[in-house]
Amino acid sequence: MNSLVIIGLGLMGGSVAKALKNQNPDIKISAYDHNPSALDLAQDVGIIDHKINALGDINNLEPNEVDIIIIAVPVIESLKVYDSINSLFNSDIAITDTASAKLLIHNYLADNYSSPSNIILSHPMAGSHNTGVGYADEAMFNNKKVLITEITESKNHCLTSVTNLWKSLGADVINIDSMKHDEIISYASHLPHVISYAVLDSIMKNPNSNITTFSAGGLRDFVRIAGSDPKMWTDIFLSNKESISSSIDAYKDSLDEIKKLIEDGDDEALQNFLTLIKDYKNSKF
Repeated sequence: MNSLVIIGLGLMGGSVAKALKNQNPDIKISAYDHNPSALDLAQDVGIIDHKINALGDINNLEPNEVDIIIIAVPVIESLKVYDSINSLFNSDIAITDTASAKLLIHNYLADNYSSPSNIILSHPMAGSHNTGVGYADEAMFNNKKVLITEITESKNHCLTSVTNLWKSLGADVINIDSMKHDEIISYASHLPHVISYAVLDSIMKNPNSNITTFSAGGLRDFVRIAGSDPKMWTDIFLSNKESISSSIDAYKDSLDEIKKLIEDGDDEALQNFLTLIKDYKNSKF
């Protein structure tokens, strides 16, 4: 790979750029972001070579000018990006993304563009509660999983290019169906954020101010991810709402079960329940 374009220079797009530049200083990286200061910072620190001023300009690229386009913006915003660069659909330029929900994008591209053969969706299982290109981390993808979703019969060279991109950054690449992806990720990533926000909401609404004063490290660790970008997580929650709603219902059932065991005061039943969960945790995590 000699050149790529990154659309969206937040934490994820910035980390891809930084990692690739550290790996190969000669690679040519161009980028577009709606925030000019993000582009300026990225160019100042040397992780991109060229600023693209208008999203529509990307349509003028030729396959010999760029190997891969990475769309690193929130899920719902990415639909507008796809609309803006649709002249490149079915070309020899591989197009991928970093969004954490896939079925919405999959269906949008299928319904509106007959599933372009050069688009391979990606979800790097990496990130931070920090946001912005200033927090770009060249090691973000090392030893992490990247889930790859094909939306149609993809061009072989596009699938290979996207797969090799993530592998070159140290990631383990796994192919997965878009519906199964969203179902799994609703538990693996989205539900923990829902719970973290909900726990803090319940504390915030409690009139006893001493809760935060005397909180231990465990609580701070647990609610850390509630410090993530609200705009980004609003987008994620709404873009995978069916799977997330199902996971919340399952979590509520578990809460009700624990609540009943506590209210019943049956120490043996409660301990057996907690032991079963601990054993599962130790075997899986």
